[in-house]
Amino acid sequence: MTAAIHARDMAATRDAALRGPGLYDAVERVVMARPLAWLMLIGAMLRVWAALTPGFHHPDAIYQYLEPAHRLLTGEGVITWEWRTGIRSWMLPALLAIPLGIGEAIDPNGLLPMILPRLATAAASLGIIWAAWDIGRRHSATTGVLAGVVAATWFEIVFFAAETLAEPIAVAAFLPAAALLTARHTGPRRIAAAGALFAFAALARPHYAPAAAVLVLVEWRRDLFDGKRWAVLLAGALAVAAASAIVDAARGLVPFAWILGNFEQNIVQNVSARYGTFPALAYVAWFMEVWSWWMVPAVIGILYGWRQAPGLLAAAAVTLVIHSLIPHKEYRFIFLAFTVLVILAALGWGEIIAIARARLSQGQAHAVTVGVFAAFALASIGLAQGKLAPNQLSPNADGWRTFAYLRADPAVCGVALVKPASFAVLPGAVALRQGTPISMFWTGDSADPADRPMANALAHQAGFNRIVTATPDTLRVPAGWRVDHCEQSWNIRMCVLARSGGCTGASESPFLINRAMARTGL
Repeated sequence: MTAAIHARDMAATRDAALRGPGLYDAVERVVMARPLAWLMLIGAMLRVWAALTPGFHHPDAIYQYLEPAHRLLTGEGVITWEWRTGIRSWMLPALLAIPLGIGEAIDPNGLLPMILPRLATAAASLGIIWAAWDIGRRHSATTGVLAGVVAATWFEIVFFAAETLAEPIAVAAFLPAAALLTARHTGPRRIAAAGALFAFAALARPHYAPAAAVLVLVEWRRDLFDGKRWAVLLAGALAVAAASAIVDAARGLVPFAWILGNFEQNIVQNVSARYGTFPALAYVAWFMEVWSWWMVPAVIGILYGWRQAPGLLAAAAVTLVIHSLIPHKEYRFIFLAFTVLVILAALGWGEIIAIARARLSQGQAHAVTVGVFAAFALASIGLAQGKLAPNQLSPNADGWRTFAYLRADPAVCGVALVKPASFAVLPGAVALRQGTPISMFWTGDSADPADRPMANALAHQAGFNRIVTATPDTLRVPAGWRVDHCEQSWNIRMCVLARSGGCTGASESPFLINRAMARTGL
């Protein structure tokens, strides 16, 4: 059946070249001549746009990945509780340090150090497009193009593509691994590459390891005891695991101990719960919230498309179940699941197009094809612009712009964050010029028994000449300071206060951010 559909698609493409200059035929002829090139071009343009958009989705994009990468290069950077307790791997920061270092070398006073790592993760995301196209074209050329278009343009995939977060980076490896493993003719090199990519995905996001295991078991269910294939797969995985172990050991960590530490802290001790907990079905509710009316056509597509990639459906299901059992939930955690599901929906609607071509007239089949492609495009645009998606997909641009302003100012010699300006909405030392100390004045700090962050900051102002604080409109400016810059941030303004003169004694201050964060447990 699949071979017949593929042959019919190719014949339709050849016939289109002979029929004349109809718009549908012209577009089909151009696209089908080099489908992957067009898909990659569209995907690259959208991902560059995402990478250049100011802001970051979650503080982890900075403090778990870019900030440690900055520490690798300069020795400077904010250290959060995860890094103090040793529950993070150095693998991703080490990789991100490469584009970050290039950016620092080219544009030390500008935004390139922040942008190049985002461009690098965006480039890695192109692998998702290739994987969707490669899996889809096994059914038909049209299915391959539809799956590729969806992977290139779907709003959730594009939004996360440039984020320096473990989830999108892991999926950028997971989907190509799935495509390599499920190809009709899979040789040792492809299997080894799949093993390496699965290992990378699992080390980037250990919660995705069960999904990788289930996918392999489902796809190899007919040859489950082929020892040679398993040996090659494990060889590829062990090569990546060894590289990761070397990186961690070089930083003084026991290789892979961070995985156990992460489990102990976040699952056994449930430390992550302090950042919010949700009921087991929260992810289902969020899907319905973000996808809204699109849930119906998505489910229809998945019902048709899962047979083309049953391992992917199993991987998405396992991802949802595992993450649903963990009380602390964030939409980005299941990036693998919603990426796979939207691609499976595209595969299914590709199959529906094939059925229409077999049963309807040529004109009617063309109308169905155009309608399906247009429906996915309009759904992506409409859902992204709706009122519900921003609840889960919203970048924090205010802090990004504020620190960009400070980085560009050569007079800045030290920055203080004064409550209610939280480090979590600001992009850390990586976004400032090298050698710019950051102090933090927060409530609940044992070094400030009076619990008066602004008064305490003014008492230690010799170490900084810029204060970042979030204030009501009726800001009382301290004596000797002036309002230098403000950004509207939610219902309040985030402002930069400036004083004249330089900075002294910052290194001895008990309120340097890492000292303050260690005392407050942040």
